[in-house]
Amino acid sequence: MNFLAHLYLSGDDEEVKLGNFIGDYIKGSKYLDYPENIQKGIILHRKIDFYTDNHTLIKEAAVFFRKDYGRYAGIVLDVTFDHFLALKWNEFSHEKL
Repeated sequence: MNFLAHLYLSGDDEEVKLGNFIGDYIKGSKYLDYPENIQKGIILHRKIDFYTDNHTLIKEAAVFFRKDYGRYAGIVLDVTFDHFLALKWNEFSHEKL
């Protein structure tokens, strides 16, 4: 759900951005049905999710949100991260949000 963060981490290639953007919706080996750079974006999406989902601080933050949002805590956390990235966008990118 953290679309903005995924797009930011995709670099400049439009197909990689597209793959990273749709990554949550492409299951298993279905990514192989896409052109090479879209595949790279889908794989990048999976790597980003794996890294963040296994990071100690992310796990602690999810516990914090779980008290109020239950099984939706991860989604709330993703949206929160995108919110703060959007607030500070100009510090991270030369492109307009």
